[in-house]
Amino acid sequence: MGIYSKNNGSLKERLIKIRGKDEFNKGYFKGIGISRINNEDVLILSEEDNNYKELGTYISEEIGTEDFTSLILTWNSKTPENTYVEVLARAYIVERDGRAGSWSEYLSWGIWGTSIKSSSKDSECEIAKIDTDVFVVKDKVNSVGKKIQIKVNLYSADLKSTPTLSQLTATFIDNNKSKEVLADNAEKIYYEKILETPCFSQYEREESIASRICSPTSLTMVLNRMGENLIVEDVAWNCYDYKYDGFGNWAFNVAFAGSLGYEAYIEYGSFESLQREISKGYPVVVSVKYTNDINNKEYPYIENSPLTTSGHLIVVCGIEVNNSGEVYIVVNDPAGKNNESVRRKYKLNEFLIAWSKSNNAMYVINKKY
Repeated sequence: MGIYSKNNGSLKERLIKIRGKDEFNKGYFKGIGISRINNEDVLILSEEDNNYKELGTYISEEIGTEDFTSLILTWNSKTPENTYVEVLARAYIVERDGRAGSWSEYLSWGIWGTSIKSSSKDSECEIAKIDTDVFVVKDKVNSVGKKIQIKVNLYSADLKSTPTLSQLTATFIDNNKSKEVLADNAEKIYYEKILETPCFSQYEREESIASRICSPTSLTMVLNRMGENLIVEDVAWNCYDYKYDGFGNWAFNVAFAGSLGYEAYIEYGSFESLQREISKGYPVVVSVKYTNDINNKEYPYIENSPLTTSGHLIVVCGIEVNNSGEVYIVVNDPAGKNNESVRRKYKLNEFLIAWSKSNNAMYVINKKY
């Protein structure tokens, strides 16, 4: 399990990964085993008389964290027909003065699989809730999470098939201490590169869903950059949340990429995180809020952006420095009205402020194992 915490100006990078036999074995198993498949250690349902069990549960060890008020879990799982997974977490939540604390209930991200109607849940208890895809401490002014414990249920209605799970990832942030990351606080540019990435406009897709598919459109651009040949609408319906009635469940989008074999997770990142991924050759999907109206004071202004949005996903394809030393983030913005207008350049300082409004959330999609 890697626990990373780096000081990045006003924002800290916080990420936990559980992957591999050694890490899985720190947890607890019931009806679950570990198997080596395609050079990966994966959790599978236990077998009995050559049949897989219908249900198995894995519970991680208790994991200490830095203070957080928001937590996102993501998973890399393959779910053959008639199988699915459910991922849950509980948090040890204390008063900010540290005097009193208690565990929340296990809260669920819902049921997910590539052959079922994946659905989030209205999951909450007295001190925490899951808001579609984010675990939230209810009293974030006075309380923070200090520890987490993750539970995974594997299900199969076919005794000859089992879901597999290769990685669990948690990212977390204290909303009361995350500040706007301004250009003069950002780390220096240490990597300048533009990654050629297919350009897809969400508005050139199926009209009935076009206005709602910025996330799967962005995900399709990244996956096709990685060598896939996916159609936006197909990706969208694989990411659809039947409870939320939308295509923007971050965890479900990342889970779909994981189902194709990629290491995929969400991270509350930083400008350094973006440079890390670009340097490795991986474009990144990021969440932003912005306006193209300079007189609109409700959202951060980005020159050359296509619309005003309270929540939107775009692809960061690179970083460019012009002859005057001005830094630009090169993006594929699916809100461009046609494919030709998707590729854009946003000023670094404007982009960073717009990104910070979503706590610097990013989809990280890395190579297949």
